[in-house]
Amino acid sequence: MRRRMFGRLLTGVAGVVLAAVLAGGARADLYAYAVQQTSGYTFSGATVGTLFPLSSSSGAQVGSPSGSEAHTGGFDTLESYAGPAAGRPPENTFTPLGLVGADYVRGDALVTAAPSPFGTNNVAEAFLAGVGNSAGSGSWAVTAPISLAASGALTLTFNYTNQLTVINTGSPFPGVAAADYGYTFTIRNSLGQTVFTSSPGAINDNVSLATVGSVNLPGSGTISITSGTLAAGIYTGTISGSEHTFLSAVPEPASVTSLALGAALLAGAGLRKRLRRGSK
Repeated sequence: MRRRMFGRLLTGVAGVVLAAVLAGGARADLYAYAVQQTSGYTFSGATVGTLFPLSSSSGAQVGSPSGSEAHTGGFDTLESYAGPAAGRPPENTFTPLGLVGADYVRGDALVTAAPSPFGTNNVAEAFLAGVGNSAGSGSWAVTAPISLAASGALTLTFNYTNQLTVINTGSPFPGVAAADYGYTFTIRNSLGQTVFTSSPGAINDNVSLATVGSVNLPGSGTISITSGTLAAGIYTGTISGSEHTFLSAVPEPASVTSLALGAALLAGAGLRKRLRRGSK
């Protein structure tokens, strides 16, 4: 009887210690922000037809508070947000919220078509102050028919502004903070075969921190993408962009096990003394 009671108490103490370590007492302070804006699009060498947009956003976290959202849309998808209700930013907020008091993650995307030429905005951002994890994204794609009256090359030119920021304070668990943005221009023929694709390095980048530190990478400029020679005909052009953030702070298993085992052994030693006294 006493042995069974001792075993139950030992297990209970270990569970309490483990829960305390995983609860809000431990802080991580991880932050990630990814944004990309494009504008001033021009096409030369071909005629571009009606734009067909698709956009999406998502945000999910296990933190304080936990939650998730996901949306899809056309030119303007709804913002996805998980965090304190009072901290939810207005729709189409692409500037950073920064490091705040409570965990949050968000994603949003917007394609503007009027006035012409069109432009895009998308963002992903997250902050994690304690043990947990989160992921956010904002993505868009625009597809349009492209007509070439004669064989030749198509040139796409546009302006961009982007930024990646990650912060890892490493207190007490280093964790991981990561962010990225991407952009691709693809041309397919009438059979659906890809005849040209391009993802310039200036608008495709990622950064990840698994140790203490911070990285801030702003960028801006003008890009021209020129295809190879295409035969006369009708093609399908697709331009797409995306942002992602990822945060994860989990105590090292060895540390958690040692703390729980140590506390359990101390509790067990005290219990054995009381049992010995009680048996006398």
